[in-house]
Amino acid sequence: MNLDAAQNRETDNNLHRSNDTVDIRIKETYCWLLVPYIDRSVDMKNFVWDVIRISGGSDSIVSKASKKMIQNEALITKWAPALLLMELDNLLWREEDSISIKKLWEYLCTYCYLQRLADYSVLEETIRSGLNSTEYFAIAAGRSEERFIDLKYNQYIGIIENSAYLVKNAVALKQVAETQANQPKQPPYPKGETPTQDGGEVPVTFPGSISTPGNAPTSPPQPEQIKNTHFYMSAQLDTTRINRDVQRLVEEVISHLISVDGCEMHISVK
Repeated sequence: MNLDAAQNRETDNNLHRSNDTVDIRIKETYCWLLVPYIDRSVDMKNFVWDVIRISGGSDSIVSKASKKMIQNEALITKWAPALLLMELDNLLWREEDSISIKKLWEYLCTYCYLQRLADYSVLEETIRSGLNSTEYFAIAAGRSEERFIDLKYNQYIGIIENSAYLVKNAVALKQVAETQANQPKQPPYPKGETPTQDGGEVPVTFPGSISTPGNAPTSPPQPEQIKNTHFYMSAQLDTTRINRDVQRLVEEVISHLISVDGCEMHISVK
């Protein structure tokens, strides 16, 4: 069909008006937001549906729904570590001494009686804030039958891996105390030698003996400190954000290792 310029403009205008009309009808039709939750103080088995009207405005349906949920505190964008610890103590690790972060996130995404977080970064920031304190929990890279591996307590942790474990404070403090108790102590001074204020030693003169500066005893040789010569590391990569994860490992780990003289490195991706 041959149309002149005026007819083309009229066709485009009619098409835009039709699209605008459809968008308006959709927003007028899908104007109710249903938010399921479980009131733990009443009944843990039955769902309650919070009905919210979201009509009006020029935003998309998803944008209006998320804003309304945040406004009604049905969607959490910032969570305090004290509230996370409360959920852990009341429900999630009541009979355990730890919980994996991956499993914790799965619980938060599955059960309506738990808080609904906006995304995983909210949980990351909550854990990071709690770890930099003595009041909430510790973190470990893994666990064996008897101990937690790479346990960190009251430290700032920049990167929170979802393969790590959150550990109860009491359990973490117990392992830290056991580790400190098993560390080798400073060997005692030999008989006849006493330490000076600056850490050196002076000879003790007994009756009938002669002490000269030339034959003054010296401090016992300290055992040579064993140097680390090998480093092994494995990390899980998110297949949807693999470039970001690899770049992070290069910047924070690999770049420091290759700066060591004589370093040999082998990297494999499975």
